[in-house]
Amino acid sequence: MRDIEKIIQRFRELYPGVEVSQLKVRHPGADDDGLWFFSHCESPFQVQIESSNGMCPFLIETDESDARTTTNTVDKTVLALTALLHLSKTESTGG
Repeated sequence: MRDIEKIIQRFRELYPGVEVSQLKVRHPGADDDGLWFFSHCESPFQVQIESSNGMCPFLIETDESDARTTTNTVDKTVLALTALLHLSKTESTGG
C-alpha cells in the first residue's frame, strides 16, 4: 500500500466526513496525477498534497495562505492535514 492510501485511510478513520479527490488528468499514465485534494464540511479550506509516486515526501499547500510545507512521514502528513483544515479529534466525534 502506498503512503497516500495509508494517509487517506487514517484520515477517514479520524474524520469520516473528509472528501478526498485525485487530480483528473487528460492522459492517465503520461500526465502526473500525483495531486490529492482534501476538504471537510467543518472547514472552509481545502488542502492539497502532492507526490508524483504517492509516497513520502509530500508537498502540502492550502487555499488559506501561500504557505507550503513538506512532510516526510504518513503521521506528519495526517497531522498537517488536521492542522491546515482546522480540525480536531473532538470535532469529528462530536465532543
